[in-house]
Amino acid sequence: MNRLAKFAALSLTLLLVACAAPEPETVVPAAPPGIDPVTGLPVDLTPGLNEREPDTCHAADYQYLMGQTEAAVMAAAITDRPTRMVTMGGIVSQEEYNSFRVNFYTDATGRIVRISCG
Repeated sequence: MNRLAKFAALSLTLLLVACAAPEPETVVPAAPPGIDPVTGLPVDLTPGLNEREPDTCHAADYQYLMGQTEAAVMAAAITDRPTRMVTMGGIVSQEEYNSFRVNFYTDATGRIVRISCG
């Protein structure tokens, strides 16, 4: 009977522990977009220029050409660095990678939709 009493006491203890109210979880609020969660400093969210390290080809200088055509790139007469027109989904060889070259990606209508280095 002593064994039965110990078993009943253990079962009752486990039942009470299982029914106890759960401890509230500590929720850490997420940093708002544009704020680094570690440093708390603002982060540049400009699409297309943050995937790679530095802007070695100065692609940011040519953002005014977004939505334009290849003719606008030619009219801009970019002579201080190499340029390349790439159709979206087109194959680009990484063997020819040049971090100082400006790549202009065009959509099916010929409009520039992305500008990057490479």
